[in-house]
Amino acid sequence: MGGKGSGKPKKTVIKKLIKDILPKEDIFTEKEAALYNDYINAYLSDFDTDELISSDMDDIMNIAMNKVLTVRLLKESKNDVDRQLDIAATLEKLDKRNEKLKESLSTRRRDRINPNELKGFSIVDLAVAYDQDMKEKHERRLAKLRKEEAKIIEKRKNFFGNRYDAEKMSEDNKKQ
Repeated sequence: MGGKGSGKPKKTVIKKLIKDILPKEDIFTEKEAALYNDYINAYLSDFDTDELISSDMDDIMNIAMNKVLTVRLLKESKNDVDRQLDIAATLEKLDKRNEKLKESLSTRRRDRINPNELKGFSIVDLAVAYDQDMKEKHERRLAKLRKEEAKIIEKRKNFFGNRYDAEKMSEDNKKQ
C-alpha cells in the first residue's frame, strides 16, 4: 500500500493525459490539432483538475473534438451552398450532443460542491465587503487630497495676494 506512483495523479499528469490520450495527429490536421488543444485548455481552465474524473475527461475531449469537427465541416462547405445544406443536420446533431455533454459536466460539477462550505454567506456579507472596500478607497483618496492641499497651502504661506496690485491701489486711493 502507498509507495511511489500510488494515489491520485498530479495536475500536470491529468492535463497531459487528457491532451495526449486522443491520437490527434492521426485524426486532425496540424491546425486542427492546435485548435483541439486550445479547446481542451479552455475547458480545463474551468475545472480544478484535482477533482476531474474519467467521465469529465471524456466529456471534455468529446466537446473539443466536436468543436474541431464543426470547424472542419464549415470550412469544407464555405463556398458550396448545397454542401452547407447537407451538413446542417450534422452540425445540429453535434451542437445537441455538445449541449448534453456540457450539461453532464455541469451536473457532476454541482454535485461536487460542498453546500456546507458556503453556509452562512449571504448577499449582506457581499454588500458589507463592497462597502468596506469603497470606504477604504475613498479614505485613501481623501488622504491624498489632504496631502496635496497641505502642500499648496504651504507654498502660499507667504503669498499676500494682490495687495500691491496697481488696480487695487487705485481703488484704495479713491476710497480715501
